[in-house]
Amino acid sequence: MNLIYGPVTSLRFGSTLGINLLGEPKVCSFDCLYCHLGPTELTMNKIRKSHEFPSVQRLTAELFDFLKHGHVIDAIVVSGNGEPTLHPAFHEAMKIIVEIRREHLPDKKILVLSNGAHLDSKKVLAGMHLADERIIKIDAGNDSQLDAINRPLIRLNITRFLSDVGKLNDCIVQSLFVDGEVSNVSKEAIEDWIEVVGMAKPKSVQICTMSRPGFTDKIKAVSEDILDEIAHKLKKRTSLECEVFAIKNPQ
Repeated sequence: MNLIYGPVTSLRFGSTLGINLLGEPKVCSFDCLYCHLGPTELTMNKIRKSHEFPSVQRLTAELFDFLKHGHVIDAIVVSGNGEPTLHPAFHEAMKIIVEIRREHLPDKKILVLSNGAHLDSKKVLAGMHLADERIIKIDAGNDSQLDAINRPLIRLNITRFLSDVGKLNDCIVQSLFVDGEVSNVSKEAIEDWIEVVGMAKPKSVQICTMSRPGFTDKIKAVSEDILDEIAHKLKKRTSLECEVFAIKNPQ
């Protein structure tokens, strides 16, 4: 798998240069039920001790190869095959991306999509602050929802998560809602989520539902009407701007 992919047309970000720092297989500290990449099969112990991450030299070479083709893009998105901040050289990789952007794509924003679970690391925090936008996943407003939907593979609770997110200069919250055997759209779940998002103090919020099947039939996408209602409640309670990204006819 290439570390650089695209341009990819994104509903949220336009035409993007995608950066996958992780190579393959999927490398993540969450095992979200809705993940279109499938279940997380690598344990955190294996990721930390024996997984071979792609080198920053390879990243540099692939970035320059991408530039040779003269692709037109709107943004640079660091995401890829799992959780990008798990790369042990995440900070160094971000410095390379920023420098190449400065020289060759000076008007393009760098965005990092993260689950926010590793902001207790000073190097991860420094790498995140090199990006123009930090987009943090918040799908749950309480610990039971976090365990049911995101299924973290590390010790994580909402209190610790909020403490770490508070170390960011700013962030955008990204939230995904599902229904079914596991759901985060009940009245109680939404009330708890609104409280947590308000405590995270993002500059804006993006909400969506599944656009591709997850790896379990326990969950399904929710309607645009439900997302609009959630956005309205969030705005009313917190005054936060909330943008809805929805598929028209979820099954």
